[in-house]
Amino acid sequence: KDTVTVIQYVDDLLVAGAEQSDVEEEMVKLLNYLGQQGLRMSKSKVQFREKEVKYLGHLISGGSRRLSPERIARIIELLVPKTVREVRQFL
Repeated sequence: KDTVTVIQYVDDLLVAGAEQSDVEEEMVKLLNYLGQQGLRMSKSKVQFREKEVKYLGHLISGGSRRLSPERIARIIELLVPKTVREVRQFL
């Protein structure tokens, strides 16, 4: 049987798996558990049954991960540090 993966970073959750039915079953369990703990998910942020999702500035699809266009644009817009102090601040 395929497994479902749950990845958590601070308040972001990613639930993924090969079989949609397995993912849905685990999502129900997760949502019930969070509800029992008094926690809720924002409907506007939920990406459900998607082939590609945004997670922590990345687009994840079909087992691959790449930076989102917004994240790439922010990186390109960064000013090049010119002093040692600016380099330290950048790092």
